Amino acid sequence: MPTEKSTGPGRPAKDTQKQSRLINAARALFTEDDYDKVSTRKIALKAGVDPALIRYYFGSKMQLFAAMVRETTAPVFARMQEMQSQSLPDGPAQILRTYYQVMAENPDFPKLIFRLASVDTNEDKNKDLWQLLLDIMRPQEMDLFEQLKKAGLLRDNIDPVCARMSFISLMVFPFLMPDNFKKIHNIKFTDEFLARLAEQNIQLLSLGLLKPQDENNHGK
Repeated sequence: MPTEKSTGPGRPAKDTQKQSRLINAARALFTEDDYDKVSTRKIALKAGVDPALIRYYFGSKMQLFAAMVRETTAPVFARMQEMQSQSLPDGPAQILRTYYQVMAENPDFPKLIFRLASVDTNEDKNKDLWQLLLDIMRPQEMDLFEQLKKAGLLRDNIDPVCARMSFISLMVFPFLMPDNFKKIHNIKFTDEFLARLAEQNIQLLSLGLLKPQDENNHGK
């Protein structure tokens, strides 16, 4: 067992800096390669720590992977919960803006989620990965457009399920775009570009899915 600083009899203090280094190393490696191809030794080597610390801090590679995924997605889903509870007309815009801000710092992360969503659920070894995907995607929280429909904020001809599909496409596709595709179209994912893209896609959402604000006001 690795030696950690003591906070009292039998109570070792966990080094949060080393935990963060392991999570950052896991994020970098798992976004580059499939889950099965990333070993705990490789993660520890990149983090510059003893491999035994992975079991000490997280329990297993799977639990480290889960901690990394949840930490990265937490800001997005916190915003999603907030917007859903309030049923605000700018809810999708706020979620999209937050998502782009988070993913600008982790541009390869959606590729990891895409691989996670592509696992064969019939294989026992993938059961934990599939459960993790269900936990972080929380499909019950993606009914934001159903809530907007009930509140009379969606255009009358908009199907909430199709709206959700369009929303997910705007969220995910930019970060799944192959590098060669970006090169052909001379697209460079800088922070400034992603901020502009977020605002443009927010306009697409607002103009295409939501009722004009004055129409909502007249309906009150």
